[in-house]
Amino acid sequence: MLIKIITTLLFFLLLFNFSPVNSVFAQDATTSASPVEKEGDIEYALPYPGLLPDHPLYFLKMVRDNVVGFFISNPLEKAKFSLLQADKRVQASYDLAEKGEQEYILSRDTFSKALNYFDKAIVLAGDARTQGINIDDFSEKLFLANKKHQQMFLNIKNMVKDKKDFSLQEGQERITELGEKAKSINQDK
Repeated sequence: MLIKIITTLLFFLLLFNFSPVNSVFAQDATTSASPVEKEGDIEYALPYPGLLPDHPLYFLKMVRDNVVGFFISNPLEKAKFSLLQADKRVQASYDLAEKGEQEYILSRDTFSKALNYFDKAIVLAGDARTQGINIDDFSEKLFLANKKHQQMFLNIKNMVKDKKDFSLQEGQERITELGEKAKSINQDK
């Protein structure tokens, strides 16, 4: 009986992305978990990433996200979910890089996964447009998200510069390519 209660409690804590270590409160649309905004900063709020990939229970969060994503059938809603996952991973990548040198490789890998989700969001948005769904607002959001991702990438790059085993060239090329893909999504009407 006690095991069932503990398991149920753990399930709900993970379902609602609560962590016993960190409390999260709602943010308004203008705030971001990103570093302090500077002049010229992109006004696009990245969501709180929750558990980071270096946490031992992170795999449960991935299982939950995969299950939720599986049950979304509308291509535009699935694209929005993929963009959310990309945004969370960009912020998680930044948070990992801030932790220091022992997390740089995990930060790079997390950013790469963010780009995979971003690419998926673009493809799904194209599918939605093909099905006759209006994606004008979402395509603008994709473009803005890409600009924010580029900015965060540069912030991470500055944190880890001069690290021999931390190559970011492939990420730089890929994020630029995805930006072009996001720009062109509405030009193919």
